[in-house]
Amino acid sequence: MATIEFTSHPLEFKKPARTSRDTLKSKPSFFLSIEDDGGRKGTGECSLIPGLSLASEKDAREALEQLTKLNTLHPESIPHSLPAVKFAVETALIDFNREGKPNWIEGIPVNGLVWMDDAEGMLKQVDVLIENGYKTIKIKVGTLPFYEELELLEEIRRRCPSSDFTLRLDANGAFSKQSPDGLTALEKLQILYNAGLDLHSIEQPISPGLIEEMAELCASSPVPIALDEELIQVRSKSEKRALLEKIRPEYLVLKPSLLGGFKSSESWITLAESLSIGWWTTSALESNVGLAEIAAWTSELLKSRPNLKSMAQGLGTGSLYKNNIASTLIISDGKLFSSLLNSELKWTQEISKAIENWFAHPKAPLSYKTSGSSGPPREITHSRDAVTASAKETLEYFNLKPGDRVVLSLPVRFIAGHMMLVRAIVGRLALEIVEPTTKPDFKTPADFIALTPNQCYSLLPDFPPVKKVLLGGGVVSIDLIERLPEGIEFYEGFGMTETITHIAIRKLQRESPKSPFEAMPGVRLSISKDKELIIDAPSRGVTGLVTDDIVELIDSTRFVWLGRKSSIINSGGIKVMPEIVEQKIREIVKPLGCEYMIKGIPDESFGEKVTLLLDTQELTEKIEHELLLEISRLENLSAYHVPRKIVYGKVIRSNRGKLKRNET
Repeated sequence: MATIEFTSHPLEFKKPARTSRDTLKSKPSFFLSIEDDGGRKGTGECSLIPGLSLASEKDAREALEQLTKLNTLHPESIPHSLPAVKFAVETALIDFNREGKPNWIEGIPVNGLVWMDDAEGMLKQVDVLIENGYKTIKIKVGTLPFYEELELLEEIRRRCPSSDFTLRLDANGAFSKQSPDGLTALEKLQILYNAGLDLHSIEQPISPGLIEEMAELCASSPVPIALDEELIQVRSKSEKRALLEKIRPEYLVLKPSLLGGFKSSESWITLAESLSIGWWTTSALESNVGLAEIAAWTSELLKSRPNLKSMAQGLGTGSLYKNNIASTLIISDGKLFSSLLNSELKWTQEISKAIENWFAHPKAPLSYKTSGSSGPPREITHSRDAVTASAKETLEYFNLKPGDRVVLSLPVRFIAGHMMLVRAIVGRLALEIVEPTTKPDFKTPADFIALTPNQCYSLLPDFPPVKKVLLGGGVVSIDLIERLPEGIEFYEGFGMTETITHIAIRKLQRESPKSPFEAMPGVRLSISKDKELIIDAPSRGVTGLVTDDIVELIDSTRFVWLGRKSSIINSGGIKVMPEIVEQKIREIVKPLGCEYMIKGIPDESFGEKVTLLLDTQELTEKIEHELLLEISRLENLSAYHVPRKIVYGKVIRSNRGKLKRNET
């Protein structure tokens, strides 16, 4: 059983919203909510614009009251005269029926809005929009004397050259009236065109309902015309088609709250596209509740229309109100992003916070915690420029282009996961977000994913459809390499929090499982006298970093990884790399079907004794003896590296699959 309720939430503008039609200081808004006995909720918004919405505030309130009495929601039952109520029902049901909140990472371009004011006030608004990275600017016109307005637009164009900025005008029907100079709407549009303003379009130059006049204007105007208010009272498919075939505008401006919801808006889109008419979506001054739903809907529309992804939408209205609903909708560089993920889950909270921090503090350094696999966790700080440089280098290495689909399946509290998020933002990639579990659940074909070796193991043998996989966060065993499916490119990255993930990469191939790592462009390598790897990566802010890694250096850009200095076993003065021994005895231990590791245990004679630890039930003395004897006969294993004893215990790994040698 579900319960339906509604609440009134009048929205108060930070500054009066002035158009040629009127000036708004506040506007009515209602929230329609549905909740079942299990606690599942959904919220929609009924947003009204006085003087423009078909229904009055009183009409909307009475309709919402009726819905609560009936305690049922059916969008098709809402009359055409109540489009905002229909939108509220539709969005409440969408929110109720979805799992989690709408989210998208690929930013939606939006226009910045310049409200009517005196010339100085409008220029100040333009400057703010430029500073905030908007590339499309929509200017309300029709209140100032025409030639004063023309001078203002010329100044705006000087500040916003056409090579970098798109200008749209919105007259809200103001050109229906003749100016004191006796200019008609067409004459005004011709003057605007001849002024060299290079305008993208003008919305609703004359009042709605003047069908013949609008048709003539669209046929003659040198400035492309977009219909807005003209669409509000048209409902049936036949009426819509007749209107578009008569007027033949260049564009439609789609406001779902005014047009009766998403289905009605989509019918406009279908007709428009059949007639080669362009379109974009926009808000009807909703709060963040309705705006998020329109943006999520728009994002889905654009997925199947890549040719429209650069078209600015009218969705940059979230900062208009003093009392807006809290949201993590974010605008950066003229694009709208969403991190509206399920706030009840810690991993989604971490993603939301990471996205918010990235856009809210664009110049602040970024701090990361090490995983703690090789010692106590530490906090490492990197500059924003270094993190961005690292992301760009990876994008270039793997040839990832805007729109390519990538998957985030790692915790963003660690740098490997956070960098997947950054790459998606910097590279304008389409990011699918899945819970960072041992076995990530993603089904959509992807171009790229980063995984730990442990995650990779869990996805075998039926590996999801993906083109390229980057493994990191743990040693990639020969066993894993041999089991990797064909038809997918697998890579292993070498890096750490200090280097902003990988500074070297190797392609994994069955025929050469011990192939060397090759440094990323601009990275130079050397070794210490103890064969510790030394990294210089100027673009990452890394100079002379001495690592804990023992390597065989081929040249300044290539190396073979041998193991960690901190894990070296000192047995009678002989330094034993446990990682190397583990690889060499692999085929002998493998039939046991258990985890294992080489470990040094204290010994009075040798200091440390090389020991084989098995994570299984104890073997018989005979089997132990035969196992050690077989290991001792390996030709590629010196006598000093042969385990002297077998012990039993739990092999401890981190959540990312790394061996925790000190804790085992």
